Amino acid sequence: MLGRLRILFRGLARGRSAVIGVPYLWLLVFFLLPFLIVARISVSEMENVAFKDLITFKDGLLQLSLKFSGYRFIAEDSLYFDTYLRSLKYAGATTLLCLAIGYPFAYFMARARATVQPALLMLVMLPFWTSFLLRVYAWKGLLSENGWVESVIVGSGLDHWLVAAGLIEAPGRLMNTPFSLVLGMTYTYLPFMVLPLYANLAKMDLR
Repeated sequence: MLGRLRILFRGLARGRSAVIGVPYLWLLVFFLLPFLIVARISVSEMENVAFKDLITFKDGLLQLSLKFSGYRFIAEDSLYFDTYLRSLKYAGATTLLCLAIGYPFAYFMARARATVQPALLMLVMLPFWTSFLLRVYAWKGLLSENGWVESVIVGSGLDHWLVAAGLIEAPGRLMNTPFSLVLGMTYTYLPFMVLPLYANLAKMDLR
């Protein structure tokens, strides 16, 4: 009897490992592997139209050839370095805004009645039913001249506050500014902040 229980527990452990292993394998292949390929390209030297091998074996010697001139060029060239820092700034602002907006909504979803949670979850996932490109271009129409979002911001005088904060260059001009960039990125990535937070808050012990 004891031997049968051990066999059963071993089978359950193997099944659990297989179930957990499949998502990890998916993440490894489709997320980590592309990053590793890009990292390899960034430190490889070009040979005509192909990249040279990083590791070569010649005359009994194993050689590792890494090219860091691209990274040095980014650090030395002010244009690329400032662009990189500006990208980090916008990414940080987008992350903070997504957290500030997404956490209260995820908390409300997790504490809502069980009958209401599927509807709230559907509202978060609804934008995924539309093309990413179409959703971004929709904001272009909303923020351009005569767009209703632009009309609300200009009509309420918020554009003067945005000018004072340095988010737009002139009153009434919302497109092609840091404001429109951060707004579009926040709208795009907000569901990716809400869903993981909701998944963790829903499992949290209320005690």
